[in-house]
Amino acid sequence: MSAKLFNANLRNGMFAGMGALVIAGCATSQAPEQMPAQPAAGTSLLTEQPPQPPIVNYKHVTLTNLNMNNQGNQIMIKPGKTIQAVIQYNYNCPNCYQSLNNQIIIGLARRSAQACIYNGGPQGAGSAEFTLKAPAKPGKYEVRFRGLQAMDCGEALRAGWNADNSPSKQTTIGTIIVSRKAES
Repeated sequence: MSAKLFNANLRNGMFAGMGALVIAGCATSQAPEQMPAQPAAGTSLLTEQPPQPPIVNYKHVTLTNLNMNNQGNQIMIKPGKTIQAVIQYNYNCPNCYQSLNNQIIIGLARRSAQACIYNGGPQGAGSAEFTLKAPAKPGKYEVRFRGLQAMDCGEALRAGWNADNSPSKQTTIGTIIVSRKAES
């Protein structure tokens, strides 16, 4: 049917209901359930992203239940503040060199290792308390870990990582949002 004939019939009422249906149907190309949801006003940055899994396995290390400042594995904090954290760990490296100790270090991606939570043999499990220092610059920072072999925690932290050899995204165990608007 031509546009002229359709418009003439629409004026005459022949397709009035159909015209409303066509016009309403053109309002959006997505079903309502497919349209992206807009965050509510005042929503925290932390709730806009899915949380990291509570269990992270990578190579010889399994970490579970990271809890920073009694707020879980995602927190918002003021620049430069100290973060109190606790985590459960399991280290299992039966083929590691027997002449070296094994460590698990934790820190911020593309920044630095800040804490050594395990220093022992090829197998070990437990709970560790540690601290992290929030950066002075506001932004989003991923908390990551690395398992390695060194003589002790001091050597492991010195080996640590930097912007060029940061642990992979697969080792992300938490998120820190540094904001001047944070409550603590």
